[in-house]
Amino acid sequence: MDFKERLLNEIKALKVDNFTDRLLNKKLGIYSTFEKREVTKALDSMVKDGVLVSVEKGSYALKEKCDVIRGVLRGNRRGFAFLLREDGGRDLFIPHRSLNGAQHGDTVYALPVRNTEDEGRVVSVIARGRTSIVGEYVCDRAGRGFVVPDDENYYSDIYIPSACRGGAKNHDKVVADIYDFDTGKNPAGEIKEILGKANSVKADTLSIIREHGFFERFPDEALYDAERLDKPVVNKDLSGREDFRNLLTITIDGEDARDFDDAVTVEKTEGGYILYVHIADVSHYVKQDSVLDAEALKRATSVYLPNMVLHMLPPALSNGACSLVEGEDRLTLSCVMEIDFSGKVVADRIVESVIKSNHRMTYSAVQKILDGDAGLIDEYADVYEMIKNMRDLERILNAKRRARGSINFIGEEPKFTLSEDGRVLDIAPYPYEESNLIIEEFMLLANETVAEFMYHTELPFVYRVHEAPTNEKIQEFRRFVASFNYKFIAHKTVHASEYQKLLDEIHGSPEERIISRVMLRSMQKAKYAVDNGGHFGLALDYYCHFTSPIRRYPDLMIHRIIKSMLSGKLTGAEIKKTEMRAEKAAAVSSEREIAAECAERDADDYFRMLFMEDKTGEVYDGIVSGVTAYGVFVQLKNTVEGFISLEKLPAGRYKFDEGRFTLSSGKNSFSLGDNIRIEVEGINRDLRRVNFLVYEEKNGRR
Repeated sequence: MDFKERLLNEIKALKVDNFTDRLLNKKLGIYSTFEKREVTKALDSMVKDGVLVSVEKGSYALKEKCDVIRGVLRGNRRGFAFLLREDGGRDLFIPHRSLNGAQHGDTVYALPVRNTEDEGRVVSVIARGRTSIVGEYVCDRAGRGFVVPDDENYYSDIYIPSACRGGAKNHDKVVADIYDFDTGKNPAGEIKEILGKANSVKADTLSIIREHGFFERFPDEALYDAERLDKPVVNKDLSGREDFRNLLTITIDGEDARDFDDAVTVEKTEGGYILYVHIADVSHYVKQDSVLDAEALKRATSVYLPNMVLHMLPPALSNGACSLVEGEDRLTLSCVMEIDFSGKVVADRIVESVIKSNHRMTYSAVQKILDGDAGLIDEYADVYEMIKNMRDLERILNAKRRARGSINFIGEEPKFTLSEDGRVLDIAPYPYEESNLIIEEFMLLANETVAEFMYHTELPFVYRVHEAPTNEKIQEFRRFVASFNYKFIAHKTVHASEYQKLLDEIHGSPEERIISRVMLRSMQKAKYAVDNGGHFGLALDYYCHFTSPIRRYPDLMIHRIIKSMLSGKLTGAEIKKTEMRAEKAAAVSSEREIAAECAERDADDYFRMLFMEDKTGEVYDGIVSGVTAYGVFVQLKNTVEGFISLEKLPAGRYKFDEGRFTLSSGKNSFSLGDNIRIEVEGINRDLRRVNFLVYEEKNGRR
């Protein structure tokens, strides 16, 4: 029996609701300072283990003897927080006086406040959520330094002693590590990195990157290894590979793409088509447990910002040896599928291969060819017939996918046009045409085919899983849709086809974008998992991510698994090792994917704000995209979203109807989906927000 077990037995023998460390020491006959410290360490350890609760400093209770609630704090810049309960219960409001030193993001134990239903107080911190803070370094009048967090949820400024300033100057953007949370006032920290002057594009972009745990630089050792591996393909690399260099093969990507991890070939046959999806064999270069592999897993994904790309792999590989560039031999894994005219895959195989891309093509060029551009048809005469066959196959696959109920979400990805010095010249919705759909359908089919094949091998694997929405979310969305006078048939469960029926019904309507956005939010977040759970949104029983190993770690992981299986090495003890690696890859990749999405969203909002910086006074037409008790959000056609605060709305006493998503006074009403004309009031850099006013034409002025 170890020391903690002995202590726990003594605590239970006390038969009291709570106790102090002094009482326990007296009961055990402990008087020396060393032994008292060991008892305190053990008690604190049991608090972290969830066995005890620290009711207050030096006072403890067994968890089962109090109504303790475990959860994560979501803070507010005004100093209070909400406890997001792990048991799924209603959030608890935690006023500042009851936080007891806990900060935003901390995992804590809290107790409900007597005679209240929704208020609590923190009794102990189990784990700190944030130990590093990105923010602006400022000095007060007394010369004391603080870091004001960029994250508006983090309600405490970080005190920086003079010796810990690291050369930072007033109004620098910095990264500070917190080394003491228990100062009694503000947490204390040390500046570890200076990002640049606040309100500069460089410093603000780096702040967003650091806030979400990403880095734009690679360690020297990783860069060295990548450059060492960036060599032409030689004969010894071809051993055991099928040679597809004689096939007509093309890549189709955006105009600004630099890394190409997928290429396609289509051949028409008497019975249908043969589709070759060739994917860069990154695993040939990035070996398991190497420096490059560790760095790739740490990032788990590439991150795409308007002014830079944070690659998962160093450019020597992502843009070099692994990229399926035109006219160069490249090592690949190919999924070869025979497809009949109904869209059914009647035969498939996955092989190690080598290809040579005939053309690096763009979505816009392919679309122009499909639209009959004579000049481009002549320029790409060697692949013209294949491109037409690709379109025909895409239409077959798309029709089959729609028939099974797969959801086609309306994308809102913005396309930024930047000047050489980083100014935002234009923003528009990213163009999406049939040429984009060709690659999307082919990649979806390859991912499905590989996942189904690997599922039946019963070997370790990483699946892409999208669970069905919860009943609560289904009913919330049904009520939301009803406010627009649309019907959404749903009970406790729902099929993806019901969502697609609604999307078809709202297509082209003013509220299409709003309903699509809320629909997406009503669903579960897709994730990576070692257990196959199917993909609700795509209406598939099997799905994985196989097609982008240059920019996604799960794809790289399953490439290794497939190659190990093909070579006959995935047996015995290797299976157990692979299971553990797959579980880690799935967990880390799911977490980093969310971080990447947050970084991309924050960066998009920042550059949207920069674009509107000089537009004060200009008038735009938009649509009400959000309604709260504090004001309304309006989205413009260029994807910019701005806020009209309650006090800036036309005069009146407004009431917020949460059920109907409406803010109204006797004279004016604002509801989701309403068309509205606005005037740009200005920007808020701290919140990365654009502020609007309702435009009212009075003698040519608002």
